[in-house]
Amino acid sequence: MIDFVKYELSTNFKNELLNNSLLEFYDKVNTKTGETAKFQNAFYRGLEFKVYYPTTKTPHHRITVEGSYHKYWNNGSHNFNDFNSSNVNDVLEDLKSKFNIKPYQCRLIQLEIGINITPPIKSKNIVKGCMFYKTTEFKNVYTSDEGNYAQAKGQRFFIKIYDKATHYKNKGFTIHNEILRIEKKFSKSKDLHKIGITTIKDLIEYGLHNFKPMLIELWDNVIFYDKETLKNHPNQYKYNSIDYWQTLTPRQRKYQLKKINKLYQINQHSVKNKVRNLIIKKVDFLNSELYQINPLYIGLKRYNLHNEKIDQNKRICLVTNLNISMQKKTSVLLSHTGLKYYYKTDKKIYNEVKRKYLSKKWIDSNIGIQIKEIAHNIRNRYNNSRTRQQPKNQLNMFNQY
Repeated sequence: MIDFVKYELSTNFKNELLNNSLLEFYDKVNTKTGETAKFQNAFYRGLEFKVYYPTTKTPHHRITVEGSYHKYWNNGSHNFNDFNSSNVNDVLEDLKSKFNIKPYQCRLIQLEIGINITPPIKSKNIVKGCMFYKTTEFKNVYTSDEGNYAQAKGQRFFIKIYDKATHYKNKGFTIHNEILRIEKKFSKSKDLHKIGITTIKDLIEYGLHNFKPMLIELWDNVIFYDKETLKNHPNQYKYNSIDYWQTLTPRQRKYQLKKINKLYQINQHSVKNKVRNLIIKKVDFLNSELYQINPLYIGLKRYNLHNEKIDQNKRICLVTNLNISMQKKTSVLLSHTGLKYYYKTDKKIYNEVKRKYLSKKWIDSNIGIQIKEIAHNIRNRYNNSRTRQQPKNQLNMFNQY
């Protein structure tokens, strides 16, 4: 249920992080002006560690960590499977072991909670039916990292509903079932403080099961047009009109939302009601006693596949540990094709590979030369490792140890 987090650490962590062998910190430099960024940053399993330089406004170092705990648990690659409370604890234990970061030391700035469900109809059709969250209209948004999604933005939150399966299929993953993602991001810590959550420790003690009413309320407050349920209803065309909902006062809108939700509740085939029940079941499932294999490989945790088949066709680069299923079947290393793919679909991953495997000599070259040199260096790394007969896991860009 927990996905994205952003928190601040004490400046006491500065030397410990900068000297940690798992992190490679870099300065960003403007090649035209020579001006450097206000921070150094490093990546590990999709988490970004930033150490900010002192400024006139903030005359001391500042340290933040941000990224997806869910992706971290999956070795930085994805967040389309289930991620329960036990898995969160595994991530926290791993961060404690590798970086000496303890939950009570993490002062939360932002938090994202969400749920993945297998919807009763195609995810894209559910996304199309989402019109408003309360009084805020859903907008279609596109980012290179996350693809297309419906988003409602408030003063201190974001609501996102999107087709998670298509998002990751476009990244080269093989996914056979529909996955609908529903999430809420607290963009400010104020609302978290109201419920007593200041640190990651507070979040764990609060209990993930206590977010269940929040997720249900989120979906209940989505003004959703269910074409089949509203067929031949007197207000069929009104309820499908953005203009109609916008003309209503907040009080009138609340009344009409209550009416339309009641229609959905009494119709056992309504999509809105089915999704609501699926949210309840999934939250209960994620907070039950599950046994799962841990991709972090912490003590070989017990596992229940939860009917999720492992994709035998998925192929991983032997050097970077990135998915290369988009390349030809005989590929074992990230090549030109895969690098072009990541450049187009996930700049964050491409830039991380570039920073790791491209020498400074070619840093200002065009994209074609960059890709050629990166692929060349990956091949060299692989060939050199075979010569030295190093264990494969020492070569991974997202190394576990």
